[in-house]
Amino acid sequence: MSPRTKEQNEVIRKQRKQEILQAAIRVYVDKGYLASEMGDVADQAGLAHGLVYYYFKNKKALFRELYEYMMEESKGFTKTYFEQEGSVFELFKRYAQIVCERILADPVTQRFYIRISLDVHHLYTPEEFSPFEWIKNFMYQMTLAIEKGIQQGTIQQGDASLMAVQFWGSVSQGMNYLDQVQQELTAQGISAANQAEQLKKVLDQVVESSVSLFKL
Repeated sequence: MSPRTKEQNEVIRKQRKQEILQAAIRVYVDKGYLASEMGDVADQAGLAHGLVYYYFKNKKALFRELYEYMMEESKGFTKTYFEQEGSVFELFKRYAQIVCERILADPVTQRFYIRISLDVHHLYTPEEFSPFEWIKNFMYQMTLAIEKGIQQGTIQQGDASLMAVQFWGSVSQGMNYLDQVQQELTAQGISAANQAEQLKKVLDQVVESSVSLFKL
């Protein structure tokens, strides 16, 4: 068997890191930062403990990379999404629906975002990272889209930055509520079909509530 090429090794390295990061999400959601251990992540990923240390020198390095990866993924999707053409009101309505549907399909991710906000201070000093600055950057594309919508006449007049904060706050709370409802329905033994029907009603309400501030 011929030795692997440099390109093949790089593909394997990236794949292995992804496996570790995905395992770290699940461990973190179950245990939180302080109680999570590198061995837990290795076990979750089905890897040797030493291999995890090969890619990440310690727990802090692992969870910092996980945090930055997750936040950049979210920011990148939002930026690309709001660069689309079309009615800004409809763009925001569809965005709220997409992110809520993602939560129902992958609730672990939403629980990560909720919990990590409480643990950022374990990962960074105030000088290294400002959550407020990250949120401002995350919402920048939304703010630009709102300004465009005001010019289009598809959404009402207002302070674009404030409206972006209000929209995202409503969507975030709605996602949290959807996750809680889904957990309760599952605990009650409600069938998948009935769950889907009830969750759709809640999701539709979250979407309508989130875009209500844009209506003319």
